[in-house]
Amino acid sequence: MNLPHWQSTALALLGFIAGLALHLRWHPLRRHLSDAWDFVRLRPALLVWVAGAALLASFLGDAKPAAYSLVQLGDWRELILPLTRDAAGHLAQLPHVFLQPWPLSCLMPLVLAILTIRVWRWPYRYGERRPAAEQKIALLVVTIIGFGWLVLEGMSLRQMLPEGAESVKLGLRYVFTALAAAGMQVWLVRFVMAWEKPQDTEADNDATAALEHTFARWQGVACLAGFNLLWMSWRQWQMSTPHSLGGWLWIELLLVFAALPLAVAAVPGHFFHQGAAALRIMLRSTVPLLLLGITALAIFILTHYASAMGRAACADAPLWRMIVMPLDALVLAMLDCWLLLAALLIMLRHGFPRPPSA
Repeated sequence: MNLPHWQSTALALLGFIAGLALHLRWHPLRRHLSDAWDFVRLRPALLVWVAGAALLASFLGDAKPAAYSLVQLGDWRELILPLTRDAAGHLAQLPHVFLQPWPLSCLMPLVLAILTIRVWRWPYRYGERRPAAEQKIALLVVTIIGFGWLVLEGMSLRQMLPEGAESVKLGLRYVFTALAAAGMQVWLVRFVMAWEKPQDTEADNDATAALEHTFARWQGVACLAGFNLLWMSWRQWQMSTPHSLGGWLWIELLLVFAALPLAVAAVPGHFFHQGAAALRIMLRSTVPLLLLGITALAIFILTHYASAMGRAACADAPLWRMIVMPLDALVLAMLDCWLLLAALLIMLRHGFPRPPSA
């Protein structure tokens, strides 16, 4: 039976969705997936933030998703490899960046100003020991630099900056974007920890408590931002050579250190000690994370295909594109939050040694 491309594609998608639904119904990790879904369902504001940040990044960012025509989308044999690569990259990046940091990173100077005031005023509250004078001065300097960066960003909106000033602006944007990504990821882990083991009867206070714990780990967040700069630089190089082996090595690097933000948020001590703890967490959680990764990869392949289909169908209809883009961002935000939270719950429950029973 010879069917048109769109009919065969629709039947394949329906079969894929039905199989995925059955797969989730009897998934060995259904408890973690169910708990993560409850977290997302009870906090719709988180979805709005993630979807809104994704929309802003799509409008203001340089990276654009790959564009396919409807004819190309009908040939699965040609699309399955690039779709798998894109889905694997998205999955690997998710534990390190769940909320697109640019342009939200423009808020970082204000956040740093609040942190600096608190560290100077209550030095024992935001660290395991009293911060040294050099650390407090470094915080103040970084805050001042952050506001100077905002001035450069504002000036570039009105006029063309000199080449040197433009380079400084882009370099600082890179640094504060990495810092924002690290801070938001550590905040999310503390938010999940507060939800799973509440210490307060007020659920609305979990987000505020998570922010306080993130402030208390500001030194680890700064080191995590340095790690983010490394893989972001690697990504920039790899995007200039998209068919090289570096893209797959970049994915492996992010997967190996997927537990690093969790270790910074949950494990006290120096950053290298937290890095070793992250590797131990990954080793203890390898099997459940692998099972979740297989499911998440299939979900993201389907999502990226549906997203590409929506963009291709609305290519010549600006009004429909204005409707499809927010819906696409909201669906992807829901899946990102759900699967990332499931991974965090798995690492929190399997990655730490259990206390001996009495």
